[in-house]
Amino acid sequence: MKNLFVITGANGAGKSTLSHYLLPTQWQSLSVFDGDKFFVEALKNIFPSQTKSPKYAREEAFKRTITEFESLVSEAIHKQKDFAYEGHFSSDVPWDTIKKFKNEGYRVTMFFLMVENLSLSQKRVVERVKTGGHYVTPQEVEKNFIGNLIFLNQYHYLLDELIVADNSYINQPSLLLHYSDKDILYIASQRPQWFEIYLPNLL
Repeated sequence: MKNLFVITGANGAGKSTLSHYLLPTQWQSLSVFDGDKFFVEALKNIFPSQTKSPKYAREEAFKRTITEFESLVSEAIHKQKDFAYEGHFSSDVPWDTIKKFKNEGYRVTMFFLMVENLSLSQKRVVERVKTGGHYVTPQEVEKNFIGNLIFLNQYHYLLDELIVADNSYINQPSLLLHYSDKDILYIASQRPQWFEIYLPNLL
């Protein structure tokens, strides 16, 4: 069976930093598509060399990112290759990609990284920008923090395996939940408030 690995969670939770470490040993050489990084690189290539309009540059970079991602997804499914990507699942639409892989017989594993609260997520983004990382608006950070949780609670049944971890202490993720094939293998006795509020269907 081919595998889809998805890495998601709050902004500033260390998704990009930990992505390859999260993958099982035999898949750690698998390339992980990071839409945010691809977007930033595309934007650098477009602005200001190709256009002086920041708005147009962002729109074009976004289109290129979507095109690249859809191309990689189609190729993986067509060739029945394992695939891994990082992204946000804060609305119904991103889950369509998981459904697509699921319908093709893929085993779907999600790594869901969070931090203690929204304030810490926003703080991490500010710190990242200071060191040259990409900027995310406070509104988008909040949407991702809460939306990812809401839609995980709604669509978790699509996942064959789920690992939820709290990475409030940088690069020291604490396991909160691990289930595989509908069996709960581990659940922490002490869980953050957001877990209790937004993930009741996982309990």
